[in-house]
Amino acid sequence: MRTLRTLAVIATLSALGCGGGDDNPTGPPAGGATNGSLTAQIGGASFSATGTITVNRQTNFIGLAAAGFAGGNAYSLVIGIGNATGPGTHNLSLTAGGDGSSLIVGTATTGYGTAFTGGSGSITITSLTANRIVGTFSGTLPPSSGSAAALVITNGSFDVTF
Repeated sequence: MRTLRTLAVIATLSALGCGGGDDNPTGPPAGGATNGSLTAQIGGASFSATGTITVNRQTNFIGLAAAGFAGGNAYSLVIGIGNATGPGTHNLSLTAGGDGSSLIVGTATTGYGTAFTGGSGSITITSLTANRIVGTFSGTLPPSSGSAAALVITNGSFDVTF
């Protein structure tokens, strides 16, 4: 099981590292994302992506990466969707039949992820075309190490062009 968790995290991060650079080095207009939206409640605080939401599509894997603030804290959020072939729901619990999809959140001090023991959640793709993905997500993300409480993400949504 540890190998499967590690592979899910590696697949998500490596897919995002293969392109999708920022073609807008001057920053986002009016503080929002430049190519769509990615929002959520992180620990009860409102998160909204700023700058470019990085998208990487590799065959049937889609990765989204965004940065922003919630409740005065900076967060990096990575969504990895395995077997992304069209609309459908993806289970984020690797111990309960997940397909390698994962949700990872980083802060200045801690990393959290659904691939860690006790992690769970789901991602639902409602629309997928050659250049746009729309959907929702939520999850409980335990910390990668240490004794921090799990991070709860609710009301997540994305509508991103690429």
